Amino acid sequence: MAIKDVQAYIDRHGLVETDDPEAGKPIWRKPGFGGVRGLLEIEEVLSRFLRERRDAQNLNREQVGMMVGLHHEIYARHERAGAKLRVTRLLHLAELLDFSPIEAIYAAAPQSFGETEQEAETRFKLVMRMLDLPAATAQNLLRLVEELSPDSGAEDGPRRPEAKRRR
Repeated sequence: MAIKDVQAYIDRHGLVETDDPEAGKPIWRKPGFGGVRGLLEIEEVLSRFLRERRDAQNLNREQVGMMVGLHHEIYARHERAGAKLRVTRLLHLAELLDFSPIEAIYAAAPQSFGETEQEAETRFKLVMRMLDLPAATAQNLLRLVEELSPDSGAEDGPRRPEAKRRR
């Protein structure tokens, strides 16, 4: 059943009404640290991120295009923000270009990681460090974190930091 007061939801989540040319009508967004980033700007950030990752792997567009099953000119549209990047394509590129999708999300929407730039950067670095841990160490760390914060137990599933603070 849907909530009855959508305005209360909007207010609780800090969403602001935005006119975005990509949407063609008003939409609600969570502002980033420099205000609301347009959807096209987010695409451009992701495009730049992909190009940098490809360059870091010493691959050209033809090689990446071949590995994703696209003509290199079609793939190049992703690196120029000329084509919308679907999540499935982002996940595939993460496999090929050896990055975590979390890195792409942080590049495009760091406000998803914290309320301030410093908080977001700290959480991002922590997540990236955890991804590099050996499995046994990660399991031990998870147990420790669960003991330190029993109110965010696994029975409720993962929670975003903002959701936990507002309860």
